[in-house]
Formats: sequence, C-alpha cells, structure tokens
Amino acid sequence: MTPDVVVDIGNTRMKWGRCTGGRVTEMVSLPLDEPESWTEQLALWDLPISLSWAAASVNPAVSDQFQAWVTGADSEVVFLRDYRDVPLSYDVDHPERVGIDRLTNAFAAHCFAHPHPAIVISVGTAVTIDLIDERGVFHGGVIFPGPRLMAYSLHAHTAKLPLVDADTLPTVVAPGKNTTDAILAGIRAAIVGATILLVNHYAEDDATPWVFVTGGAAGDLEQFDFGARFKGTQALPTLTLEGIRIAAETLP
Repeated sequence: MTPDVVVDIGNTRMKWGRCTGGRVTEMVSLPLDEPESWTEQLALWDLPISLSWAAASVNPAVSDQFQAWVTGADSEVVFLRDYRDVPLSYDVDHPERVGIDRLTNAFAAHCFAHPHPAIVISVGTAVTIDLIDERGVFHGGVIFPGPRLMAYSLHAHTAKLPLVDADTLPTVVAPGKNTTDAILAGIRAAIVGATILLVNHYAEDDATPWVFVTGGAAGDLEQFDFGARFKGTQALPTLTLEGIRIAAETLP
C-alpha cells in the first residue's frame, strides 16, 4: 500500500506524517484523546475524507479510538501490529515483545544507512538505544527512563526534591549550583553519558555505523561528536514515521 498519512501513537502524544513524493514531508504532534483536533488537522492539510492511513501504536486503547475515528471518516487504516509487519531479521529472545516504535525506527535507519550498520537513539518518555547491522538484523539494545520520567521519579520517591520541568534533554551542565539545576544537570549527564558509552560499545566490531537521533525529547543530543569510528550522525525527527511509511509500502 501507499499511505497518504502515517501515524505513530505513543504514550503521551500521537504524531502524524503527511507523505508526498515517497517521503514524510510534514509532521505534527497531536493530543491522544481529542478527535476534534484530528479533524482540524485534516482540514489544515486540506486532505480529502477518504485517505489511506498506516499506523503503529504502543497504546492499544488509543489505537481502538483512532481506528473508529478513521472508519467513521470513510477512510482506511492499516496497523503495523508486531514484528512480522516490519521486514527485519531478529537476533533477540522475544521479537514479539519489542515495541513497534523501536522496530519501525530500526527499519527506517537500516534503509537509510545501508550498506552500513545503524544505531538508533530515541529520546521520549523512555530512552532506547538500539543496534541494527548492515544485513538488517535487529540486535536489540537498552531501555531506560527519559528526562521527564527521571525528574518525576526523583520527586515521587524522595521527601524534599522538587518536581522540575524536564520535557526534553536539559541544557544545564554540571555542576549545578542549586537543587533544580543539580537535578537537570544529573539528567543530562545520565542520558548523554549512557549514549556515548553505548554507541561506542556497539561500534567496537565495526568502524562505520550511522547514528540516528530521534524523539521529541532529544534536545541537542545530535550535536555530540561520537568519534571518528562513525559514518556520521543524523537527527531525524520523522524516523519513526518514515519506518511506518516504508514498512507499509511493503504490504500488499
């Protein structure tokens, strides 16, 4: 199929990508539970009611709501349900348990990086850092809390630490001169430090992987120089949507 719009339904927001000329050319972030805003976005893009949609979701309840909305708008949506809908090979214990967003990210990165390996850093509610080799084999990776979850956990599980605003990778660099800045600097150090450690670990056996940075909370992470062993670093906010688009185009 050739989708007109691709949709990534996450835990806090959904992203739409408008597809023209074989690429995602426009992207918007929309609320999960406001169908009226979805209708408004269609009007802003001046799109007809009858469309071809492709979607992937880590949020089953919103998936059902979205599918009902699309059907009511006289359109059709194809959902990428699990790993079998994403044309990768897998070197992990349970591919059926891997989040579809990680797999669509990996597939897009492989398509863009081939014939080189790819490393995908996605920073959102969680941070994931995954490895895909030059043959398109998904080797898994790591998952740890994103900026907002780190900030919330410090506030929720201590008596006195404040809840700080950390919707994206903080810009505060250690040492923090007050409690708020110390928390923000710690979050930044944790994410940046883990990223540098892991991308270099993944590249130990190969000198030329591409590094892709995506996710709404990535901040300035793409600006870091990971070293001469890497083919390059690309910031692609549309990476998940591109993966959905390319995977959908392989379907009948």
